[in-house]
Amino acid sequence: MRVLEMLWVAACVAMLIILLSRNTINRKAGAIVGIAGGLLFAVQLLVEGYRWQMIPAYIVTALLFVLVLFRRKKVKKPLRCTIWGLSVVLLGGSIALSALLPVFHLPKPSGEFRVGTDTFHFIDADREETFTEQKGDKRELIVQVWYPAAASGQGAEKATVFPKDKRLFHTYMQAYSEYLGLPAAALDYWKYSRANANGHADLRLAKNPYPVVLLSHGMGVGRILHSSQAEHLASHGYIVFAIDHTYSTAATAFPDGRVTGFLTEQSQERLFEDSRTILKVWNEDIAFVTDQLERLQSGAVASKFKGALDLDNIGMMGHSFGGAAAFEAVYSNPRIKAGVNMDGTLFITTDRDDMEKPFMFMESEDFMEVNEQQAKYRQTPATEAELQALGLTREQFDMILANRELELKLMDRLSQQGLGRTLYIEGAGHYNFTDLQLYSPLTRLTGMTGSMNGSRGAEIVNRYVLEFFNQHLRGMESKLLTGPSEEYPEVKYPDRVFLEG
Repeated sequence: MRVLEMLWVAACVAMLIILLSRNTINRKAGAIVGIAGGLLFAVQLLVEGYRWQMIPAYIVTALLFVLVLFRRKKVKKPLRCTIWGLSVVLLGGSIALSALLPVFHLPKPSGEFRVGTDTFHFIDADREETFTEQKGDKRELIVQVWYPAAASGQGAEKATVFPKDKRLFHTYMQAYSEYLGLPAAALDYWKYSRANANGHADLRLAKNPYPVVLLSHGMGVGRILHSSQAEHLASHGYIVFAIDHTYSTAATAFPDGRVTGFLTEQSQERLFEDSRTILKVWNEDIAFVTDQLERLQSGAVASKFKGALDLDNIGMMGHSFGGAAAFEAVYSNPRIKAGVNMDGTLFITTDRDDMEKPFMFMESEDFMEVNEQQAKYRQTPATEAELQALGLTREQFDMILANRELELKLMDRLSQQGLGRTLYIEGAGHYNFTDLQLYSPLTRLTGMTGSMNGSRGAEIVNRYVLEFFNQHLRGMESKLLTGPSEEYPEVKYPDRVFLEG
């Protein structure tokens, strides 16, 4: 609960005690308590704002005001007990809802620098948009950047996690509510969530340019779910460019007011064909953005980043489908030096044996369990009942199995050659690699995140990603990446990920 909400609920309890502890109401005490409670309630609404989780507490406040306004000298015991019981249930409901669906704020970055953020709207005039049917529609991207900010600057304003504009916020909530299977009104309180970055802040001047990290989101969500990761890297001296892959996000807002939604087709029947087609588009997005980095660095595009980007040290990270895109971008783009895949399946595994760049695979808790199951299926084919439970044909299952084998062998080779690391995190689910783990503890019940605390999950992911890029973009040797750590016992380093069966 927020500070004023806690004070207000405490005031409600105090009002209950004063007004209902005896069978007679002291008029003077009732008036004082009523005025104080009313003022605190008004201040809370003005300063912190309304949210639906507090509706039960609002009802208690209304009950108490009615009791003060229409008080009688004597309050019979049955009425006192009824009001007490109802108030306790309602206040408890608000407290529980506030704990389960809190007004979340992104964790404070651990680096020494303040963080600034801004956005770019890029149009690739050489590329037709393939997700729409409109002829002449060029590929457009929104890219958000986080960077080390000057200690103070004119015009900087504290950023929110979601857009401040009411219309845009409502559009985003509609999109994310559909993704999560919730009514849009249930997410209205997300408007209060705060980031740590300062919008439009001045860049912190430095003797040397800053290394760069590109970031790709998972399928159907967007860059917003990786804000804390970007803030964390920026606080440690990186400039992070997060790409919204248009028409593969829940929502992307453009400067002219347009908001695009999700139009990407990725069917189970054509999983690999569709995924490789989408990967081609995303990889072209990433290549195009690296072209724009060169223009920003040279000053061809007017911005605060002229001369500030170390284009000899570019990293790439991504989650889920964005992790697959990160691998493909690192493999195919000579300008990208190293990369991280956070719990993403690779959809292109053939002809990748010549991958010779540092790459880290961060996996969720069930990683080795799935590998053991894969090894079993190599010895004993899946039964028809198992295939039916998975919703797959035998041909689809065999294709997935073959692709997984190549993926695991590739991961093993990179680890054995000292080019990469593969680790998994006990207690982590798929969305523990995003900010969604910070939004509500209820994500654990849905299976979207694992059993671990969201703040702990964010700390682990941010720390290991930072260590990896420090080692491969800055030349800082990392002890943390050499093996198990007492500080993070949840992180496991398997000797081999491809199991013979």
